[in-house]
Amino acid sequence: MARRLRQIGSLILGSGLLLGTACQKKPAPDGPPATGLTPVQLQLDWFPEPAHGGFFQAAERGFYAAAGLEVEILPGGPGGRPTQKVASGQVPFSMGRSDDMMLAAAQELPVLIVAALMQHDPQALVLHAENPVNTFADLDGQSVMAYPGAAWIPYLQKRYGIAFDLQPMSFGLARFIADPGLIQACFVIDEPFRLREAGVAVKTLLLADAGYDPYRVMVAHRPFAEAHPEIVRAFVAASIRGWIDYVEGDPAPAHRRIALENDHMTPAQMAFSHAELKQRHFVAGRPPGPSRYGQLDPARLREHADLLHQLGVLPEPLPLEAYADLTFLPPEAPRGESSLEILE
Repeated sequence: MARRLRQIGSLILGSGLLLGTACQKKPAPDGPPATGLTPVQLQLDWFPEPAHGGFFQAAERGFYAAAGLEVEILPGGPGGRPTQKVASGQVPFSMGRSDDMMLAAAQELPVLIVAALMQHDPQALVLHAENPVNTFADLDGQSVMAYPGAAWIPYLQKRYGIAFDLQPMSFGLARFIADPGLIQACFVIDEPFRLREAGVAVKTLLLADAGYDPYRVMVAHRPFAEAHPEIVRAFVAASIRGWIDYVEGDPAPAHRRIALENDHMTPAQMAFSHAELKQRHFVAGRPPGPSRYGQLDPARLREHADLLHQLGVLPEPLPLEAYADLTFLPPEAPRGESSLEILE
């Protein structure tokens, strides 16, 4: 599936309708239910899958409950619109990419990055194995199916001095399978497995290897975060604990829950995705150096915001406080000490 890639502009453009209502709505907990836990909602960006594994692990292993929260994880899909839902106050938490949240903040939507979900984005281009394109520079003159408005498009064209025929993304792989010359945006932890299962030999170009590497992030409704900082801190800490446990421990609790909620997720698919998340260090960050589960580097965020401004995606320079608040993060684990020990 050419699926939940939340490219810049693809979900945010047209969200101006939210501007009149977003700042008026301030979601608040309904109060402790019979369980004594505070209910909150997390809107996913796609149907349940291993890219959400840490959240489901936190729920199944009781990490949210231990933090005093009852977290309802809401499935997404082609019309899931997580950015719009959190911006309008329909849910207090969602997920997305740091570049998308910068653009949303520039449009004065009340969204706030509160933690990293993945240190590196699994976005990639998938190609038939026999395609002569082997580098980003080779994309010149090729047909690429992706979301128009994605910031990595002008980035690649400017960096490598290339131009390619951009075709609008479809939610499926049929066009790619039928056209050996077509190149398609994908998640490297997902579509390559599906294509190989269908008997199609493929290769990939990871966009992060070209230098375009936003965070995938946890996002809060800004008025909610300002009114309930203790809930946001509890949610962030428990979610990070879930991601550490999912990546470094036994992912079975999350996979059982994902399989119940998405019958398209097979054990083989989930095992592949989990292995890719772990081996490519998407969530923990690449060595050398300690794991950085959940952590955000303000310098890296500022550098990416500056890049978006240079590309013309952001009309004006955007200060860090306009789109992120790092005070909700737990302490970063010192070298030699596990992140899980810090959170426990």
